[in-house]
Amino acid sequence: MKFDEAYDKVLKGTATEEEKEFVREQVRKAEQIENLMKAENRAPVTVPADTATIKKARKQMTVKGAGLVLLIVVVALLVVAGAVCGGIFGTAVSSAKKAETIDNVYAEALAETAAVGFIEKNRGSVVVDTLITDFDKDLEINASRLRDSIYVYYIDVHIMTDDGRIYDIEVAVNSGTGHAQIVDVDME
Repeated sequence: MKFDEAYDKVLKGTATEEEKEFVREQVRKAEQIENLMKAENRAPVTVPADTATIKKARKQMTVKGAGLVLLIVVVALLVVAGAVCGGIFGTAVSSAKKAETIDNVYAEALAETAAVGFIEKNRGSVVVDTLITDFDKDLEINASRLRDSIYVYYIDVHIMTDDGRIYDIEVAVNSGTGHAQIVDVDME
């Protein structure tokens, strides 16, 4: 039996004795619960709130919501940036590896030959000794066509000549073509 239906019948005066007894019992239970709550000095379930409290709660929810939205946007942008960078660098590195026909040992020999030829041709000195002092392998990305990206070896060659001069020459060697180019010449 439902309390709402039985209570309506009691109010209309059409309730049976059984329905009347049911309503009385439910009212007694409600009064007992109310008395227990009063005896324990419990606060009511709902408390009226002032305007300041409501505004503060709204502000907290707004700040939390905005922070969450900002966090989601930043994470999404990082994921997109990672995917784009992965696609760009993945393609460039893969293409550079495929185009690489010269290993580092051969690149050192080409750089040394280019440096010695430069000194003998442009300085008029005879090379007495050479030493490779630095070796870097850099990815050169062709921005207009990623599939044309290559590795370039940057090699520093330390050269001593017969007249006592010491040169530090930086040579760039294209790993695909083997072309060696003098980048920088320093005399100590």
